[in-house]
Amino acid sequence: MTAQARFGFGTATTLISGGMAEPLGGIGAPCLELLNITNPREVRAAHDRYLAAGARVLRTNTANASPERLDRYRMDDEAFIISYMAAEHAQDAVTRARKSDGIARSVLGVARVETRFGASGFLSLDRVAAATRTMASGLVGGGADAILLEAAQDPARLTAAVAGARHGMADAGRIVPIHLKLRYDPVFSVPSRARVTSDLVAAASQAAGLNLTGLSLAPVNLVDGWRETLGAMARVFGGSLFAESARDLPDLAGLIADPVIGPRLAMIGGGLTPDDTALLNRLLVRAGHPAALPVGFAANDTGRDGDLGHIRSGQAG
Repeated sequence: MTAQARFGFGTATTLISGGMAEPLGGIGAPCLELLNITNPREVRAAHDRYLAAGARVLRTNTANASPERLDRYRMDDEAFIISYMAAEHAQDAVTRARKSDGIARSVLGVARVETRFGASGFLSLDRVAAATRTMASGLVGGGADAILLEAAQDPARLTAAVAGARHGMADAGRIVPIHLKLRYDPVFSVPSRARVTSDLVAAASQAAGLNLTGLSLAPVNLVDGWRETLGAMARVFGGSLFAESARDLPDLAGLIADPVIGPRLAMIGGGLTPDDTALLNRLLVRAGHPAALPVGFAANDTGRDGDLGHIRSGQAG
């Protein structure tokens, strides 16, 4: 089965795990990504919680694993091995789960691309490409089935990041789908909503020309009008879409019912915690949505009641 098929691109929607900050937060590590090296048992346990909650795709523990972010802890030289081991841990978790119940699951390697440092110091295009290449080679080499590339809307740096990711896959000797998660970087100030939408639509159009598999939108600096902006982006991007879930942004029920977005949702994010994922899975079961696992597989279902309107589109850390 191809990575595209395992991720459901263009077919059924797939439920994806949420953020790692809550499951790993109690350990007290200043850098959660370092746990991929120092405490792999806890990382795998966090993945197991999301799988038990009903996730079919695991995100790697690499939300802050770019060389620039790791440099805060003087670990920028560890970016490759951190990404590699993160993918290994997630792949180990899905392999064990698949052997246990026979349900196919996959790993999504998270690569956040930094475009600037400080208030106005932009990274060079070569540095953007090099950082992305390092992360992608580690993630794919470690077993990720696809890459979730999070990048800002800047056209030149977006192109450099995609090129770096593809070079990284070549280094690893495997080609996997790239899913782009766009975030809006206001640089000095947040412009009008119309300008934000226009810039993001332009970036989505550029992504279509880069032959990326899927597209999503981070709600950073964009809480108001998030769904409308994603819809405008979807009109110029012909691939699959991915929506996050949390509880403080517009409802996911409306997103699923949206005539432009709903039919193209390839992945639905699992919130900020395993409990969020379990609740989302439970509600999707009730709705008969193809993203859901049978209720018996959602071992962390807390029994909370609700309807799809209670799950809201947002961002996992």
